[in-house]
Amino acid sequence: MVRKRFLVRFQVSADSLTWLVIRDGDVLERYCRKCDAIGRAARLARADPPAALVIERMDGTVQATRRYGPGSPDGADPAGAYREPGSTV
Repeated sequence: MVRKRFLVRFQVSADSLTWLVIRDGDVLERYCRKCDAIGRAARLARADPPAALVIERMDGTVQATRRYGPGSPDGADPAGAYREPGSTV
C-alpha cells in the first residue's frame, strides 16, 4: 500500500504570504498561519492512512516528517503520528 503524501509548504505570491496544505501535488487549502496549516494537514493525514506529512520551513528545507497509519514504527504518539528523530514539530 502506497502512503499518500501530505505537505505543508510556504508560498510567496504577489498579494500574500501563504502556507499551503498539499496532497499528492494538489493544493487543498491555504492558511495565513503555519500552525493552522499543520493542524489541518495532520487531521487529513490521520483520516486517510497510510499517509506521510512533510512540514517545510519557509526556505523549503524539511523541518519534520510524520507518518500515520499501518507501518509506522512502534513509538507513535497517542495521536497516531510517528515523528522522525530530531523533529521539532
